[in-house]
Amino acid sequence: MQVIVLIIVLLAILAFAIYKINNKFGTKEIAILLAVIIVSSLVFVLISRNQQEKVPLLFKQKYESEKNIKISKFTYERVNNKTVSSKTNFIYNFDYIIFKNKEEYFCKMNNIKVKKIQDEYIFENFNEVKEECQKN
Repeated sequence: MQVIVLIIVLLAILAFAIYKINNKFGTKEIAILLAVIIVSSLVFVLISRNQQEKVPLLFKQKYESEKNIKISKFTYERVNNKTVSSKTNFIYNFDYIIFKNKEEYFCKMNNIKVKKIQDEYIFENFNEVKEECQKN
């Protein structure tokens, strides 16, 4: 919510600045304003998407390096964003498909706790959570 208010204020300031520079607000100025809005929106969406996908990619890397098994398909769900909004504590459910002994398995690990310390992510209970796999 605060981000939206900040964006609206910045857009109003930008529109006012464009008006003051040209002493008018015609189609050219509207095109410039729309271009700035679109570019800034795309940048915001890309940055937020990158942040959301960072933890699942780290999980995938950790799983593949510790278990020596390649994950072929992978989905995730952040569980704690529905009730508690936290910037340092995350809980995820992971579903993935692996190939072990030339057979395909559907596996899942639920309630993986992730702690963010500055720019590093720590998987608190990675080794304690039971991995549930079934033959596909």
